[in-house]
Amino acid sequence: MNTVYKEVDQILWVVKDLKSVGRGWVELGFTEMEELKKVKLISHGLRDEKGLVKASFAYIGGAKALWIQPVSGETIFSRYLNKNGEGAVALIHTVKNKEKLNELTQQLARANIGKIATYTLETKNGNLKYTIMDTKEKGKYYLGFVIDGRRGIPSYTGRNPLKMKISQYAFAIKDEASVSGFWASAGLPEFEITHGPVWDKQYFGRSADFDMKLGWQRHGAIAYEWCIPIKPPTVYADHIRMHGEGIQHLGYNVSDLDEAIRFFERNGYKISMSGGWGERGKRGSGRFAYVDLSKIGGMTIELLWRYQE
Repeated sequence: MNTVYKEVDQILWVVKDLKSVGRGWVELGFTEMEELKKVKLISHGLRDEKGLVKASFAYIGGAKALWIQPVSGETIFSRYLNKNGEGAVALIHTVKNKEKLNELTQQLARANIGKIATYTLETKNGNLKYTIMDTKEKGKYYLGFVIDGRRGIPSYTGRNPLKMKISQYAFAIKDEASVSGFWASAGLPEFEITHGPVWDKQYFGRSADFDMKLGWQRHGAIAYEWCIPIKPPTVYADHIRMHGEGIQHLGYNVSDLDEAIRFFERNGYKISMSGGWGERGKRGSGRFAYVDLSKIGGMTIELLWRYQE
């Protein structure tokens, strides 16, 4: 596996109203944002398209998101928004130069994976050059690369009131076999499937007898979790119904799950699904709670607490 896949540089995330999404996250205490001024999105070669967008980087507990609001023109982002609604579109890996980019795209071409879009995002601090690969149909998200030519960019830590730390990029899919095989052909690991018991199951505050399988790729510092609904109701099936298969949530470790739940509920956000895994109170056990943040960008986050001896 190519080492470039060990780290996700940014999440491309399409929103309807950049200002209201940013304001919502700031109100939650996620204040590290970098608005990109005078942004133009220019494509090269694959499609005759140009788009005007608004965009901001947001540093959310160690995950870097590029929020993109399509304004005019047709691009991969406006098409996704029109078809699927708000949410994360792509995971982007950084590359140093064109030579490294060519190496990666040639490797993918040997697996019959081509480019679907190439964009230059022009900003006042320099350009970001994106290459988006044609992986959405079979792999359920767009894989992409960026050459970041900006200068004078401040450093951010992802600080937030709950000291949340990113631990998962997570996807909702109907079936794992073909998706796992596709990513193996692209040079990423096949899925490791788990199907363990879950206790204290709740769905929007009521007891529920849901079930799911999980597929894992642990090829970098942050795990990829593939969520496969088996028995409803689940937030994964909800996402597939409303948005299609794809990136469904970001997972975060928290030190006090109950405190974190109270924090989001005080701020007007519902816990959509929750439960626990492992043998309660024993090593290897833990609890989870999904927070419905769809009104500020279409995404869900998962709060994760692991038992500490």
